[in-house]
Formats: sequence, C-alpha cells, structure tokens
Amino acid sequence: MELTEICRSFGLEGSPETAPVGTGHINETYRVSCGGEEYILQSLNTDVFREPDKVERNIAAITSAFAGEERVRVPEWLSAGERLFLRDGERVWRMYRCAAAEDKAEDRERLAGYAFGAFIRIMDRKKSLVCTIDGYHDFERYFSRLKHFAVSGSIDSSVLRRLGSLSDTLSGVFSGVPRRNVHGDAKTDNVIIGSVCTVIDLDTAMEGYAALDFGDLIRSVCGSGVPELSRIKEAANGFAAGCGGVLSRAEVDSLYYGVLWSTGELAVRYLNDAASGERYFRNRTPAECLRRADELLGQLSAFINAGDELTGIIYSSFAAAPPAD
Repeated sequence: MELTEICRSFGLEGSPETAPVGTGHINETYRVSCGGEEYILQSLNTDVFREPDKVERNIAAITSAFAGEERVRVPEWLSAGERLFLRDGERVWRMYRCAAAEDKAEDRERLAGYAFGAFIRIMDRKKSLVCTIDGYHDFERYFSRLKHFAVSGSIDSSVLRRLGSLSDTLSGVFSGVPRRNVHGDAKTDNVIIGSVCTVIDLDTAMEGYAALDFGDLIRSVCGSGVPELSRIKEAANGFAAGCGGVLSRAEVDSLYYGVLWSTGELAVRYLNDAASGERYFRNRTPAECLRRADELLGQLSAFINAGDELTGIIYSSFAAAPPAD
C-alpha cells in the first residue's frame, strides 16, 4: 500500500501529507498532517519485534489501564477496523494522534520522572505484560555475546574486565528483587512534556525491574556528559512521587544499580552492533556505534564515582514518598 492508503485505513480522510521522522533508532516513522490534525504513523521493525501481536496486545492493555488518568496519559491510538495494527504484507503499521508539547523546560526532569514513576504505579494494577523482545534487558546475555566477539581481539581487554565486574555486581544486587510491569525504554525523549504528560514508545513495555526504568531516566537526563546532580535530584523526586509508594524497600535499594545497569548495557549493545555488523540501532554505522559506546563507558565511570551522591539523592527522594512494605 501507498502511505496515503495506509493513512486512510486508519480513518483519515482527504489527502494526508506525510514526512519522514528520522530520529528513531528502531522503527520507521512518519509525521502525518490531515484535516488540521497531526498524527504519527510508524512501521514496526519486525526484525526486532518478531511477534507484533504481542506488542499490540500490550499496547491495548496499557491504553485500558490509563483510561481516565488526569496527569499522565499514553497516545490515542487509531484503529484500522477492529485492530490497532494494520498488516500490509510483511509490514506492520500503527498510528496515533500527536500530543501537544508545552515549554516547561524548568520542570522537564521532574515531569519526566513523574511520568515514568506513574507508569509503574498505574500498570501495577494490571496483570503482567507479555515479553515483546526475548532477552531484552538481559545484561549477561548481551555481555556473553560481546565476549564471543572479543575472541577476535576487536574488544579491548580492559573494557571486558570493567563490564565483567559490573555483570558480577548486578547478578548479586538483583537476586530476589521483584519484577513488575515497566516501560522498558524510560529515556526523557519518550515523554512529551506538558501540563498532562504523554508517555510514548510503548513497544518495550513488559515485565522487568523498576530500577531499569529509573536508570534509563537518569542516564538520559545526563545526556552524554557527567552526572548533573541538580537535574538528577529533580528527576528522582518526580519518579518517587509518580511511583506513589508502590516500590518495595528492596526495589528502592536497587535503583542506583539500575543506573549502572542501563548505562553499561547500552554500551554493550552498541559494541555488539559494531562488532557484528547487525543493526539493532538501524541508523548508526559501526564507527558511530563505537563512539557512542565509548561515551557510555565514560558515563558509567562517572556514575560509579558519584555513587555516594546518587544514593543519597535516591533515599532522600523516597523518604518523601516512602516505599511499600
């Protein structure tokens, strides 16, 4: 189908105008203008999401859970007949209305933190989401693959030692920590900030550790640079308030390690893409993957060095929003 025909399958009339959006790493995305309204049209990357029905099922469950929420919402998905997703041969399409962003730069970190914390709290009321990517956020699995590539000498031995030490630490910290429904890609770019915030990119929402959503949040708040404690504090305060006391003490204790996990894991995934030639991050060359991995490894060291400050911020934030017993 042509893009115009796909848009009409989702109920748009007239002559929709489409323009590619090139910022996403995974899916093919277009911005659509039609009848004075703005929409997002996406083709799901089925090399990554090999069972699209599971993604669609989770999105339907999340949409149901957020019905009636006033401070945080998820996209308003359009239907193609009775389904949220449209199959066109091997392509899988979906569409939602654009949410309006507002200029709230001074509150961006706090609002993004609140949105992801609220996501965990709201989805705590629903049954478990299904897994949409096998092995997603499995640090040891990614690291084992990296060690395989390292046999050829393409990975520096000092990098392997650092990541191996992190793997050992994480396996001990998260033993016995409960899993729950999480967003799975809780970077600040995945919240449209406004008086009502909209959480987008729900494809990786599934069971996981709350600490990984917190870790992605803090990593993204800091961009590619060193930890900015004032911004981290705002994000942590928002996250704690959004969670509303649903996290257990063990989960709160694990949050700092979620920062290390998310940063180290992303570095490993970029290194794997560079070494294998495979493209999870479809718009990055091997050289770009290596540069991004180097940035993340530097950031990982900075987070480790700032461990006392970060844990202090976390416990201070959750003292105002006490964890569940």
